[in-house]
Amino acid sequence: MNIKIPLEWLKKGIKIRMRPKAKADSEPGFDAQEELRRQLSEKPSPALRASITDADPFVRAISAEVLGRMKDGSALDALIRALKDPSRYVREKAVLSLGYLGDKRAVAALVELLDDEAETVRIAVTGVLGHLRDRLAVPGLIRALADKNPVARMKAAVSLGLIGDEQAILPLYQVLNDDNESVRKYACDALVAIGKPAIPALLKALKIEPVRAYAAQSLTKIK
Repeated sequence: MNIKIPLEWLKKGIKIRMRPKAKADSEPGFDAQEELRRQLSEKPSPALRASITDADPFVRAISAEVLGRMKDGSALDALIRALKDPSRYVREKAVLSLGYLGDKRAVAALVELLDDEAETVRIAVTGVLGHLRDRLAVPGLIRALADKNPVARMKAAVSLGLIGDEQAILPLYQVLNDDNESVRKYACDALVAIGKPAIPALLKALKIEPVRAYAAQSLTKIK
């Protein structure tokens, strides 16, 4: 098998040791990525932030990932800019890293990615916004309940429950008719998380066949 190592990595002195992958892929193999993570982790923060604008998309992506895992608050602006990167891999890593930073100043920029063309990016954003727990994200997460990807819908429901804003009650109730069982269950859980204001919606859910039993169980969890 031929494993492609970007020429630019070799020019920069990035030395890769890796085993062959099971099949060719457009992205570097696992060992290559691990070695790149190790080498980037040894860079001082200013140099690492500079790497997030590297010509190679995988260097940019792993740089974004490492900055997040370091919880380097000075990387906030660089990571927000990376949300507009042409590579979906970079955008996804930047989203997850902003979740690690936990800075609510990133919420507005993250909300814009709820309409990203890449499913993996939308899934990452719906999860991270719940972690940040900012009500600014609620309207966007409500829209995400209609995402074509069931995992994105499920994570949007979870995040709305974590934020706990009452304006999500009706949209979550409407999702109880979703054709995906996990989405329906997580929507019920989100209503439970919102608490007593969601009781009327859960009582109505007792008439919805797919979630009747789960709604009854959910009602017992609200105190």
